[in-house]
Amino acid sequence: MSIVFRNDPDIALYDSFVKNHPDSSMYQMSGWSTVKKEWECLRIIGESDGNIVCAVQILIRTFPFGKKLFYIPRGPLMADKRFSKEFFAYIKEMAKKQGAFCVKFDPNQVYQQLDSKGNVLLQHSELIDFYLECDKKMFHKGFDKAMGAYAQPRYNAVAQLSDTMDENFTNSAKRNIKIAVKKNVRVEIFSRDKLDSFAYLMELTEQRKGISLRNREYFQRFFDAFDSQVILFMASIDFVSSIQVCQQSIEELQGALAIAKKETNRVIEQRVQLENFIKEKDFFIEKQIKYGDEADVGGLLVLFHKDTAEYVYSGMNIEFSKYEPGYLVWSKAMEYSRSVGCEFVNFGGVNGELDDRLWEFKRSLGSFVYEYVGEFDLVIQPLVYTLFESGLPLAKKVVRKLKRLNK
Repeated sequence: MSIVFRNDPDIALYDSFVKNHPDSSMYQMSGWSTVKKEWECLRIIGESDGNIVCAVQILIRTFPFGKKLFYIPRGPLMADKRFSKEFFAYIKEMAKKQGAFCVKFDPNQVYQQLDSKGNVLLQHSELIDFYLECDKKMFHKGFDKAMGAYAQPRYNAVAQLSDTMDENFTNSAKRNIKIAVKKNVRVEIFSRDKLDSFAYLMELTEQRKGISLRNREYFQRFFDAFDSQVILFMASIDFVSSIQVCQQSIEELQGALAIAKKETNRVIEQRVQLENFIKEKDFFIEKQIKYGDEADVGGLLVLFHKDTAEYVYSGMNIEFSKYEPGYLVWSKAMEYSRSVGCEFVNFGGVNGELDDRLWEFKRSLGSFVYEYVGEFDLVIQPLVYTLFESGLPLAKKVVRKLKRLNK
């Protein structure tokens, strides 16, 4: 059997192959090149007997002196592994022609599946050897558990969707969802018409965490690239109705206390409740003055790909954290994803140690863990590659520092 490679194939044919591949990912869909417009893009397919048997979308970044990096996010994709060596040989040839010093890739393949306690449920250790055997200049980048150690997190929190999925929620998650509902937080679905508000929530999240995320223009690209596959789930609070609810509760408690004859435990409890409702009413009045009659307090950008809802970005206004909008908006997005036929939701990256607050939040919503096979480098120019690898950590620190100083 022979194979013929083609550069820049018909996009519809390319996307069709990617979407139907078992290891398909949004990062290999053509739309992702629209999101990552600061990178150049090269697509390649391999055909045998008139059928596409492999495909890849390569993002290309140019560095000083014309040196380039080829990066393949969550790819490449192969339907017939008999052509794997030839496929990588062709990718390597294209990299050499364009002056790339390395081809970096992180396949969308699970190395291990872990339960919520970190116990191994499934393992596919043979994957690493498969890729190493494709070229003698191929290197696996290791098993670092830090979320930012590689271009894509090696560990992702994933939950299976079902009619009874809330039974897998922890008690704290169920309690926080009830708090949000009780406190009049509502979740609605929007398209790009809420981008300004979502971008503002992301900006607040950046400031709170001291990190750099993305701006409105970046989120706009998601809708430009994937259109109806992208949805914004927005949590909001109506201050007018919330103030009315507080006032009604205040009047009811004041009436009950006015006719109380003894200082019973029940009366003491009512006095505390009254004080709390007065404080809460004052809080809502203060926020109404600041934001208007209502405000978006939490948001989640979800991209639907095949059978999975990808939770791409989320933000929250910390002023309203006690009303737990995050739990409600994430759980409502799960319900919606289930209703449109998704089987899984990918909550995104987590620290592989499974010991921080981010993991605790995602775990509380019934998630387990996919540990991906990780990152590989196919080295083209050893000297340039070595300089890049040694200088990259320092460069990242400088960029993060400059971003903080410019805020």
